[in-house]
Amino acid sequence: MISESKFRLSMAFGILTIVVGTGGFVIIEGWEILDALYMTIITLSTVGFKEMHTLSAGGRVFTIFLIFFGAFAAAFFIKSLAGMVLEGQLQAILGKRKMEKNVQKLKNHIIICGYGRVGRKVALEFERREEPFVIIERDHDMIPDAQKHHFNFVVGNAADDDMLEQVGISRARAIVSTLPDDADNVYLALTARQINSALFIIARAETNLAKKKLIRAGADKVVCPHELGGTQMAMATLRPNVVDFMQLASVVPGAEQLGIEEVSIRSGGDLTGKTIIEAAVKTKYDAIVIGLRKKSGELTFNPSGETKMNPGDILVVLGESDKLENLAADLA
Repeated sequence: MISESKFRLSMAFGILTIVVGTGGFVIIEGWEILDALYMTIITLSTVGFKEMHTLSAGGRVFTIFLIFFGAFAAAFFIKSLAGMVLEGQLQAILGKRKMEKNVQKLKNHIIICGYGRVGRKVALEFERREEPFVIIERDHDMIPDAQKHHFNFVVGNAADDDMLEQVGISRARAIVSTLPDDADNVYLALTARQINSALFIIARAETNLAKKKLIRAGADKVVCPHELGGTQMAMATLRPNVVDFMQLASVVPGAEQLGIEEVSIRSGGDLTGKTIIEAAVKTKYDAIVIGLRKKSGELTFNPSGETKMNPGDILVVLGESDKLENLAADLA
């Protein structure tokens, strides 16, 4: 397979031939640089234009060697370029460059580490909600699926400091670690927290011991997929109607009729200082306030209508997805 490095080498060899040719005419014939460059170009391109000036014997010998090396450089470049086109590497390189530019533009985004079964579900949900994100995956076999969905991704080790800097961890707002190995997730959480102390870190764990280690390493939230799956299966057996409602309300990914969203109460906003009844969330947006987290961290389930909302509080609201989007837009 023709490598990218071989293609670069062929380009460098061609440029070197032009530089040497120009320098040779300047030294041997004493020409101006522009005249020497022009003579080099028409010689290498074999267009058959007349010589700029009459060549000396030494200049003619130099021209013969220049034509020989120019032909070799051209053949080397064409072979490399043709190989890359035929093998799809040129398209891959151009795509990689475009991807790198897209990633460099990301700000306030989310980093997904690992594109396995869990990571893929996370990415699809972020895409559905139009959240900016980038994926880090070391397994090349997983990349075609990410490309099919036009996801931003890089290939590499998510626990590597340089890789995290490449995907803009200092500009990111959150990182989701879905690596299959608990030790990798712990190390990643520790590394990410050291690089960006304000980062929101959510990690996957397979055991309770790993959950404790992840919290100590700096993770804000830890999720055990097996526990969630087991709980859902038990509920589906014992309380099938409850599970159906949970799916309707998008508590279980995949449903789109209803949604649960967070609404931040900002200073000077429309909801600041109002009670839940005065905010008319139910009347105006046909939504239900199911929870309120105070700025202090205290979480209240099903708060009363007389509960006053202050800056820094967060409402947890249940309603139709499109209406919740309108609510978030009005309060932005």
